[in-house]
Amino acid sequence: MRNAYILILFFWVQLSISQTSVEIYKQLKKFNTLSSVLYLAAHPDDENTRLISLFSNHYDSRTAYLSMTRGDGGQNLIGTELRESLGLIRTQELLEARKVDGGQQFFTTANDFGYSKNPKETLTIWDKKEVLSQIVFRIRQFKPDIIIHRFDHRTPGSTHGHHTSSAMLGEEAFKLANDPNAFPEQLDKVSPWQPKRQFYNTSWWAYGSRARFEAADKTNMIAIESNPTDFLLGRTNAEVAATSRSQHKSQGFGSSPQMGSQIEYLEWINGEKPNGNDPLSGIDTSWNRVKGGASIQKLTDELLNTFDFINPYNNINHLLKIYSEVISLKDTHWSSIKKNELIQIIKNCMGLRLQFNSQVPTGVVGDKLATTLKIINPSPIQVVLNSIESFDSNINFSLLTNQSWEKNYTLSLPQKITTPYWLMEKGTLGNYKVSRSDFIGLPETPNPIQAQFNLSVDGIPVTLNIPLTYRTTDRVDGEVVENFQLLPKVTTQLSNEIYFFENETPRKIRVQVQAHAKFNQGDISLVVPSGWKVSPKKINLNTLQAGSSADFIFEVSPPKGNATGTFFAVVNEAGKDYKMRLTEIDYPHIAKQYLLEPNESKGVKINFKTEVKKVAYLKGAGDKVAESLRNLGLTVTEFSLDELLLENISPFPTLVVGIRAFNVHKDLAFKNNILWEYVNQGGTVIVQYNTSRGLDSSIIAPFPIRLSRDRVTDEDSEVIFLNSDHPILNTPNKISSDDFKGWVQERGLYFASSWDDQYTPLLSMNDNDENPKKGSLLVADYGQGKFIFTGLSFFRELPAGVPGAFRLFANLISYGQ
Repeated sequence: MRNAYILILFFWVQLSISQTSVEIYKQLKKFNTLSSVLYLAAHPDDENTRLISLFSNHYDSRTAYLSMTRGDGGQNLIGTELRESLGLIRTQELLEARKVDGGQQFFTTANDFGYSKNPKETLTIWDKKEVLSQIVFRIRQFKPDIIIHRFDHRTPGSTHGHHTSSAMLGEEAFKLANDPNAFPEQLDKVSPWQPKRQFYNTSWWAYGSRARFEAADKTNMIAIESNPTDFLLGRTNAEVAATSRSQHKSQGFGSSPQMGSQIEYLEWINGEKPNGNDPLSGIDTSWNRVKGGASIQKLTDELLNTFDFINPYNNINHLLKIYSEVISLKDTHWSSIKKNELIQIIKNCMGLRLQFNSQVPTGVVGDKLATTLKIINPSPIQVVLNSIESFDSNINFSLLTNQSWEKNYTLSLPQKITTPYWLMEKGTLGNYKVSRSDFIGLPETPNPIQAQFNLSVDGIPVTLNIPLTYRTTDRVDGEVVENFQLLPKVTTQLSNEIYFFENETPRKIRVQVQAHAKFNQGDISLVVPSGWKVSPKKINLNTLQAGSSADFIFEVSPPKGNATGTFFAVVNEAGKDYKMRLTEIDYPHIAKQYLLEPNESKGVKINFKTEVKKVAYLKGAGDKVAESLRNLGLTVTEFSLDELLLENISPFPTLVVGIRAFNVHKDLAFKNNILWEYVNQGGTVIVQYNTSRGLDSSIIAPFPIRLSRDRVTDEDSEVIFLNSDHPILNTPNKISSDDFKGWVQERGLYFASSWDDQYTPLLSMNDNDENPKKGSLLVADYGQGKFIFTGLSFFRELPAGVPGAFRLFANLISYGQ
């Protein structure tokens, strides 16, 4: 028994010691595989993480996901960010997912402009030629052996137009990538490339039911096991895929792994038909596909057979032999890829730690920044730090076992950017504008400040590039590492995103100026549209120290009649204007983001009335409706679900339920009785949209109602009044067709498809060539109070300052009062 215990302890110690070694060993296996797979779909979270992980971790292929968009047009389950800010969050969630499943990430400049019902609309708005060009470029640059689509290119109109468009573009790009006459301007950077084959990643849901899928002709399909177990790391592919999928937190896609066999189906649609169920059949994935690669194959196979897990630095001599062979290859594509992979393996085997640190998170172009460079070699391998490019050309320091080298340098910050590159210029509805062609398709702005460590490892030159980071110690989280950020000297922030004017009475507008470096002398002005007046024209801005801020007050007078316009602040110093605002986006599951964008706010002068002055707001998934109502001068008190008590909400005449509240608050299925009793006693409840998937619609209203996936995506679609005399369309604001002008992205979503006779539908609307939809706004009497359901997108229209949306919402909150 004692011997058995010692044996178990021995293997436990072995596992503990070699955990990182196992990961290095798997990196070496991947180094020894020369194949590439490109997965293609429309949005963040469209990708099949099971397949990305399978090809990356079990087939050991270079695997990448090409997403057409960054998901700006989606909803947000974790906060109030929408549009560009949401797209930035979803971009980072994709990068976190790829860290888990081992894939790479790419994009096009196509913008997620909102739900589209057909690819014809999508490809018109996206600029088909431009997006197609970028897909062709990515194929030529990445050189995939196979391409896999998430969606079917043959079924326009059956799903989101973005989905079908991604497949249609991918299918066309497959045929163009090897044609030198297609986008010939690319050929000075990339060469034509023909992938071996192309698949559609189909499943039973594409056929409407499992029974139909079972009966379908599978002649052109291959079936692959997608849940093998990685016994080296002690995990199944489903576990990796679920963790990857769960990074899409803003979309509520937390996943649990399924146990047992899981089959994925790939339908062959282009190229050479596969042999059997091997998606890579007929493709040489060994080093033999590269001229001069046979010796690398031999050396790597030998090392895989003799790999030292206990002391991985004992593998260095063998790795350096492989390295010398790799850098002598004439195939620049594979030699560059494999050289970088091998450098990381060498670094990991020695346990090298390299840092390039700043003590502050941000800096301004031209400023001097104190930095620290560090390196430590825990291994007995001879390592010499020869130089650090642009810092010190003659260091020649020998790093003995566990000996570190550290030195402080002062860096002059370069004229570069770190903010999201695709948001630096104003784009169109369908496409971001990106002037730097070398950035197009990259997931984020490359860190422009890097230290190049030039080393000798047992006499062989090896270079490692380390980006500048900000490191600090948090009392709760411990060490926190962030990318260093370059900012303008000053940023400005208007106090509100929207300013409402009920009459010609002037409003005071506060502008905050934040200095990110010492600001000497200048002025600040507030720019308003023609017909609006502002006083004073300019205000002197005296010295501001780095990190300090100052507030300035302007008085704005609107023109006569209804009007809308854009305000923005300009700070001038010695002839240079600063017009950007800084938004910090900080969630624990993604890297902290610094978003620079124009500091614009909207001025709205409307004929507006409301019968209530205070409103209760039950928080949902996150929106800016409450904030928008406050901008009207209303008192809005927000309640969490725990605070939803009848005695708490009774003092308010109206309660608004935040978007997707019934989706995210499961206990509302029981606490909804508090809402219905509140209505019964004379209150008004407004329930905004909830997604229909997996939701029992009966819990969202006091009378039966069924939610659907019906939506109207054309924000300019005609709106017909079904009951023009109803108070909601007349009191206190007379609603007309003019109030539905200037809406953004859509009319609404997840409308009711059927409802009890107690409800009165008020509006009818539809997209082109579709039947009228009457479930966007339903009202009912319940006891002494009023209940309202609406799928109209107030959560988009109110923050966007759409005048008619405010007038209609004012009628909703006033109804029954």
